[in-house]
Amino acid sequence: MEKKECFGSVQETTDSKGLTTLKTKAECRDCGNFRDCLRQSKQTTEEKRESDELRKQNLIGQIIDISHMISNEIGSCLLDFLNRIYDSPLGTVLFKNLLLFCEVPRDVPSYSLKFPISLSTLEWIRGGREEEESPPRSHPEGRKKDGLDIRIIIIQSHFPNNRKANMGLIAQEVTRQFSSDLKGAKQILQTLAPSETNVFKKMDTDQRIDWLMKKWGFQEELEALRNEMTKSRPSKRS
Repeated sequence: MEKKECFGSVQETTDSKGLTTLKTKAECRDCGNFRDCLRQSKQTTEEKRESDELRKQNLIGQIIDISHMISNEIGSCLLDFLNRIYDSPLGTVLFKNLLLFCEVPRDVPSYSLKFPISLSTLEWIRGGREEEESPPRSHPEGRKKDGLDIRIIIIQSHFPNNRKANMGLIAQEVTRQFSSDLKGAKQILQTLAPSETNVFKKMDTDQRIDWLMKKWGFQEELEALRNEMTKSRPSKRS
C-alpha cells in the first residue's frame, strides 16, 4: 500500500502523571498504514531524544570548560545544576542561550573575564550547520531566528560544605537572568501551561525567581540558601 505524505506524523505524548495519549488526524481512523506510521513516529521520537541528550551533554561539557571556576565545590555543584536544569521544562529554551559562569574571588576590587567561545560551541547551541543555514541568510527572518543570548552569571561567594545552598545560589542567579529581562521572560512563557501564564505575568522579579525555582525542582535548595542568608545577616541589637 502506498504511503501518504503524512506518514510518520502520529505523535505519542506522556504527561506529568504518566498518561500516554496519541495525537492523530481524522484520516488516521481508516488508514491501513496506521501501525507502521505509529512505529515510525516512535522511532523518530526516540532518535530525536537521543540526539537531544547528546547535544545537551556536549553543551554542558562546553559550558564547564569555558566557565571559570575557582573551587571544586562550586564546579561540582554547577555540573549537577546544569544536568538538572536541562532536564527541566526550561531545557527546551536553553539552547537559545549560552550560560557562562565565573567564580570571582571575594574582596577583589576588579576582575577580568575571558570566555573563549569556539565555532563548534555555537553550532551545538544552534543545532548544527543544517539549522544554521535555514532559513537562508537573505530571508528577512533569518537573522532574527539565528539570535543567541550569552548570559554570564557571576558568583562571588559561596557556602562551604553546604551543597544545597550552593546549588540554590546558582539556581537563583540563573533564574534571575531569565526573570528580569523581557526576552528571558518570553522564553520562560514558552514553557508554561496556559493556566500558569497569567500568574507569571502578574509577578514581580523576586516572586518569579521563587516560583520558578520551586517549579524547576529546586525547592530544597532555595530553603537551604535562605537559611544560609539568614545566618549571614548581622543580628539586630535591641
